[in-house]
Amino acid sequence: MIRLTVALFGILIVSFGTFGLVKPAGFIRFARDFWATPQGVNYAAALRLALGFALVLAADQSAYPRTLAALGYLSLAGAGIVLLLGHARLSQIVEWWAQRPESVIRLWGLIALAFGFFLLSAIL
Repeated sequence: MIRLTVALFGILIVSFGTFGLVKPAGFIRFARDFWATPQGVNYAAALRLALGFALVLAADQSAYPRTLAALGYLSLAGAGIVLLLGHARLSQIVEWWAQRPESVIRLWGLIALAFGFFLLSAIL
């Protein structure tokens, strides 16, 4: 069950990466809308917590146990950082990020795509 959870996160991340790579303007709109409300911070923290716990728990069953465990702990720490930064600061960061050239947004999409495929290859 935990491997399935990691695989679903991998598919979700691949989807977002593909979206950012193919349609950067749409991805920027999505990111702005997501962070437009304080609930976005809570959702982001919850997703990071879920991903972190899933990676830590699935690490022993993966092809790269140390790497997945380390990524899991980084994700857990990231959840705390998201909560500490809060809505106002994260909105500013997203707005700064959204002002980057389209090539930078595509690069982030490519990184997300690669990360998602890495998760899938490590767990399947």
